[in-house]
Amino acid sequence: MQAGLGSNRLQPPNWDKEADQLQDAMRGQGTEEVCIVKILARFTNRQRKRLLQAYKERFHEDLTIVLESEFSGTAKQVVTALLYSPITYDIKSLHKAFDDQDFNTVVSIIISSRNDSLMDIKEDYFAEYGKTLENELSKLEDEDVRHILVSLLNVDRSSAKKRADKIAERERATQLFNDGDVLSLLCQPLGRNQLRETFAAFLDLHRVNIAQFIDDRCSTLSQQARDTLKDCVLVLETPPRYFAKEMAKADELKILRIMVSRSEIDLYYIKKEFLSLYSRQLQDAIDKQCSYESAKLLKAILEMRGQYSESAKKR
Repeated sequence: MQAGLGSNRLQPPNWDKEADQLQDAMRGQGTEEVCIVKILARFTNRQRKRLLQAYKERFHEDLTIVLESEFSGTAKQVVTALLYSPITYDIKSLHKAFDDQDFNTVVSIIISSRNDSLMDIKEDYFAEYGKTLENELSKLEDEDVRHILVSLLNVDRSSAKKRADKIAERERATQLFNDGDVLSLLCQPLGRNQLRETFAAFLDLHRVNIAQFIDDRCSTLSQQARDTLKDCVLVLETPPRYFAKEMAKADELKILRIMVSRSEIDLYYIKKEFLSLYSRQLQDAIDKQCSYESAKLLKAILEMRGQYSESAKKR
């Protein structure tokens, strides 16, 4: 049986064989880009590190350097994204987004990252580029959005409990209804489960749609800031729905970033949410929104990582 999604859990991969397959793909008549992406994508990021090690031991070459020399353009972007560690990929994406003034990507990475990952991102970003994320965020023209993101960057949830307190969630939901300060609630040192259940209690107690509540009670904020707060809540309540909505308006680079960063978390559920929201398959949207060369590689990742057995940890 070919080592892949179904067999990874039954037996350890034969890393020498996988390295040989990569070598054969690169020796062929022109580099077999889809084949190489499928080999890389069917493994987790941690497993890919083992594959890099096996390739170096077998062929005495750094696979990352070899692939970067073999590929260019879109193919190089896809392969590089798969070979980066998740934190490295985030900080590279943030740096490019700041340079390109692509603040939608900046917002998306910050509001969707778990607190422990966000702390690592902050530290590694400064180590790599000599700038704090807070300083980089000064490039945002919208002061309200900047305030939201800087506030979220400085929340410490390290001592937060994983289990939600039923009494506390109802008390906080009532306080939110009374004072309307959504950002203050989001910045409390609470776990994601506690925040999620607080918003569920808010709906149960007050029968108010949180998105409409934000528009009504946070009317002094810019529309972009209100949309950011709504996205913060959506990420807490239903992450796959948030990313499905992002996919629907994304270009190929953003689709790649979402697919790779969520490939070991909830890509399967993002596919389901996309179909539910837009009545079309995600792969059809990829075909429509991306170039042919990019689409075939992105669909290869979706084929390998978008299955229930590998990507169904609803978060």
